[in-house]
Amino acid sequence: VKELAPEEYEVKLGDKAGDGTQLRPFIVWFGESVPEIETAIRYVEQADIFVIIGTSLNVYPAAGLLNYVPRAAEVYLIDPKPVDTHVMRPIHVIQKGASEGVKELKALLTVTQPPLP
Repeated sequence: VKELAPEEYEVKLGDKAGDGTQLRPFIVWFGESVPEIETAIRYVEQADIFVIIGTSLNVYPAAGLLNYVPRAAEVYLIDPKPVDTHVMRPIHVIQKGASEGVKELKALLTVTQPPLP
């Protein structure tokens, strides 16, 4: 059994979670409840940027997190086949798979510092 810390990202086939199932990075599968939903809401309410990756946005309570994003925050949706969110706010869509979409988002968000005089 292996414990996964938030800063870790490599999960190998065969790594087991405490309940004996395949260990996976911090994700919620279809039909599962969101652990610590209240904590998630508090974090979302403080977000400057909110990133949605590969979801239909139709399964609650996770889909409802978008309702807690501050109006001033930028929202990005990364999905090769994005869905209509029915949300009355601007959403930047990156129409790519997760790996390529995250690379593109990183490039968009990377701020280069001007050289010092």
